[in-house]
Amino acid sequence: MLREKDFSARCRVCALLAILLLSACGGGGGGGSHSGGDKVVCETSDAIVPPDGCGRLLVGFTDLVGDFVRYQVAITSLRVLRANGTGIELLEKDNTVDLVQYKGLAELVTAATLPVDVYVGVEITLDYTDADIRVDVDGAAEKVEVRYPDGRRVRELKLTLDLDPDNRPLARPVPPPLLLLDFSLTASHIVDTRETPPLVEIYPVITAEANPPPPQKFRLRGPLLDVDQRQLSYRIALRPFYLSRGRQGGVEIFVDGNTEWEIDGEVFFSTNGLAALEEQPADTATLAFGHFDTDRHRFTASVVYVGSSVPGEIQEALQGHVLAREGNLLTLIDTRLIRTDGSVLYEDERQLLLPVDTRVIRPGFFTAQRTSAAVSVGQRITALGLWKDAQWLNAAEVRLLPTALDATVNRASEKTLDVTTLAFGNRDSLLFDYAGTGRDEAEDADPFNYLVDIQSLEPRKWAKYAPLRIFGYVTAYGSAPPDFDAVAVEDFTERGAQLMVTWAGDGSTQALLSLDANGLRPNLAAGILGSDFYIRRGAVFTNLLDLNRAILLQPVLEHGIYAIVAGDLIRLYSDFGAFAVDLDRYIVGGAAVKILHAEGGYRSGAVVMSVNQLEVVLGNID
Repeated sequence: MLREKDFSARCRVCALLAILLLSACGGGGGGGSHSGGDKVVCETSDAIVPPDGCGRLLVGFTDLVGDFVRYQVAITSLRVLRANGTGIELLEKDNTVDLVQYKGLAELVTAATLPVDVYVGVEITLDYTDADIRVDVDGAAEKVEVRYPDGRRVRELKLTLDLDPDNRPLARPVPPPLLLLDFSLTASHIVDTRETPPLVEIYPVITAEANPPPPQKFRLRGPLLDVDQRQLSYRIALRPFYLSRGRQGGVEIFVDGNTEWEIDGEVFFSTNGLAALEEQPADTATLAFGHFDTDRHRFTASVVYVGSSVPGEIQEALQGHVLAREGNLLTLIDTRLIRTDGSVLYEDERQLLLPVDTRVIRPGFFTAQRTSAAVSVGQRITALGLWKDAQWLNAAEVRLLPTALDATVNRASEKTLDVTTLAFGNRDSLLFDYAGTGRDEAEDADPFNYLVDIQSLEPRKWAKYAPLRIFGYVTAYGSAPPDFDAVAVEDFTERGAQLMVTWAGDGSTQALLSLDANGLRPNLAAGILGSDFYIRRGAVFTNLLDLNRAILLQPVLEHGIYAIVAGDLIRLYSDFGAFAVDLDRYIVGGAAVKILHAEGGYRSGAVVMSVNQLEVVLGNID
């Protein structure tokens, strides 16, 4: 039997805090302005210092790597909930969003001004009426049908998140907390590609965590407000989702000596870029990539684009991976065309002709001069230029973006790794045509013996057959070997590994062999098991039935997030013991477990996985 912890002292403190806050702030509100008391109105604006009685809350979106190559839906409402039952809308209007773009990256979507309060929940509404959702089937991005388990088409769904009682965000003037929503696309779906079109059963899962642990990579978009050179910062009016209009609150972004800039095509470094930014008029478009420092509650930019350098501002932008190259003609896969009207058009393949004088840059290494030959097969790029009548008129600039290569180790030397490639950016590496990548035909890149330059990495041992996700840049076209320059490697021993188990029908009341504050162990018996039972590390899938015993999922000591999904209610916890107590209550009461998904660290052959995040979906609860 599970024993509940005595939280009475903690609850008394929380209750006292809630009473004090509610007495200071008064009743709730909704829409664009929110009452913080009889005389206080809290309205989201460009200001980063709210009126007396009001606080601020930052909200971001992210996702883990999953099965989908596109997942575009409309988010029609995003509300935070107060203890008194009222909700406050955070978004100005309906927003069409491709959630796949957030794998490994977060976007700040609002900096809301709200009554000072502890917010206990989130309510989000998604509209699937015009959704564009695709999975890779034999190398092609095929549209899927999304249905509920009973076969009904999904039109609109509304989810309520009951935020972790130990870590609920307090909207306050300074510093504002960050609430990060993870759309957990893998945990939310069971995909069947044997059907035509592919069929996806939806069990929607979204988690949320207040002030998540660093590092958190972020993207921040919006028009310029002002510059403060003394503080080494600038402010923007937040405008996410490639929107061409709208403002979602003012945000301050800090820079340092490592920040690189491109302003209207001109390159700057460090504070020189900030001085050049100060010369720009208000409302000039900006786009920053950087990190959120949870301890200092602020964003620091590593790369900033301004004016015509912002994709989709004055020039169209085409993003994708280079599938093949013949002369200066590129074939791109998994492409997104960002238009100046704010729309984003998806095509699985597009062609792009590179003029000889195309400017090629690598963000983070702006000073290096590169020609169009720098763009090779497998490389992820953004091309800026003009697009008309379904074709490019020119490509004025190409940016080489960090590229994710999934692979397994063949052998290693001091300077290189010989790997078997599995995927570039989640697409099968065997789809790519490597002709012309080498100095001559005999030296063209070989996906089964792909040479990765590791000289910039810390020395380490490389286990044969170990799965890796390698981040870096493909060697210039016609210059291999080596074939790839690595700047970072993820080996999945601490995070990034994903476990997925499903049980047949509505799920099973016998799905867990053990459950307590120290972890849980799934039941993989053949009579109850569903279609999925694996650990995924990059593009490597390990069948859980091949292990010598049922795997034990152990929670990390701190900064974990755990969820119980019961119909349209998602209950969140940072205390695994409290999570286990409540899950046990559900199961004892007759609830069946349909899906178990976890993210964390895993080593080959182990029967224990440390988990940073875990979701349990109950299948027989409306």
